[in-house]
Amino acid sequence: MAEQATPPSAGAAEPTRPTEPTSPTEPTSPTEPTAATFATAAPSPQGQPAALRRLIRSTMQLLYPGTEAAETGTLAEGEGRALVAALWSGGIGLLVGLIAFWGGNVPLTGGASPGLVSAVTAAVTGTVACIVAYLRETRGQSPQWSRGFSRAKRWLDAVAIALVHVAIMAMIVLLVFQVLGQSFIGVRVDTFTGTMIVTAISAVTGYVTTLSASTITARSLSVLLGIYLTAGIVVAMMTTSMTNWWELHFSELGVGEGISQLVFNLTMAGGGLLMTTLAFYLARDLDAWAVHAAPSTTRNVSLVQWSFVLIGLCLIGVALVPVDVSLWIHNTFATGMAVVFGLLLIRLRWLLDGFPRAFLVFSDAVAISIAVGALLFWPMQYYTLAAFEIIAALLIFVWLIIFIRHVGALGGARTP
Repeated sequence: MAEQATPPSAGAAEPTRPTEPTSPTEPTSPTEPTAATFATAAPSPQGQPAALRRLIRSTMQLLYPGTEAAETGTLAEGEGRALVAALWSGGIGLLVGLIAFWGGNVPLTGGASPGLVSAVTAAVTGTVACIVAYLRETRGQSPQWSRGFSRAKRWLDAVAIALVHVAIMAMIVLLVFQVLGQSFIGVRVDTFTGTMIVTAISAVTGYVTTLSASTITARSLSVLLGIYLTAGIVVAMMTTSMTNWWELHFSELGVGEGISQLVFNLTMAGGGLLMTTLAFYLARDLDAWAVHAAPSTTRNVSLVQWSFVLIGLCLIGVALVPVDVSLWIHNTFATGMAVVFGLLLIRLRWLLDGFPRAFLVFSDAVAISIAVGALLFWPMQYYTLAAFEIIAALLIFVWLIIFIRHVGALGGARTP
């Protein structure tokens, strides 16, 4: 029979456990520094940015005491980034102004003047600020929005939007200083005044371009496109040496070697590039509308999108091949642009099945008006070709604006 184990008595001593030998290198005092202490105390490259951030926070807290309200929402964050862009753009303008105007009095316009230096500096800083803001805003967009295009397309859109922004700002600055130069004849500014002018204009450009690029929509792009094309064409008209261009055709503004030729062709190329960008924003908004529309077997948003892309590419072709380089290639691009737009208007009732009928009626009216204008030019010869081109361009732009407003009203566009 197995014996039962008896529990130890209360008075019995517990068996002693063997003690582990202590290492001679182990610290014997809690105050003695260890290797981990030295590792913590030693400066590391990773700790330097954190220390710099703590220094900046401490300095800001000292200069601006109190608890800062948290910035919630994209609008508040966009305003903050725009102010940062304005600060560094103004800093660059300050440095450029000091270098350009050091030790002399200069006129308001012409040569190394505040007008020209401000326009060039604002163009450079505005381009960088706009590209950074747009890339930050579109970072991490879904593949459905990008529609399968690579990062190169995103960079191309950023460059197109930036160039349009800075071109508008540069033309405004040059125009304002041209008026000031004619109003204050003989006025010269010193180093301090010229530097402050460049600093202020650079800061304003950085702020405006950053804020605009952070809130890009199809509607805002259409407004930018209209302002850009109008301003560029007006400048080309004012600077051309060919006074009878209107008796021939619109593309005569892009002929020659003067400033008019450069402005006109750059305006057409930039407008075409921006049109390709606008096409993808329109496709995104139309996709959002089509989700809630009634099912259709003929609706094709992609075909509408690529129609706008082709129009933009034809516009770039018109700029790259002026009439004095190759007349038939130039006319091929111009005719192709008109044909694509005409086919889009005719097929819109099927491509966007379910779109408001009032807008479809308006589209037919635009198509009929362009056709009547073409007949008045030829064979009736009531208008010159330049007059017909201006009328057709105005009708197309009005149609585009109303089309984008309808897409936004249907709920596809984001809130600007």
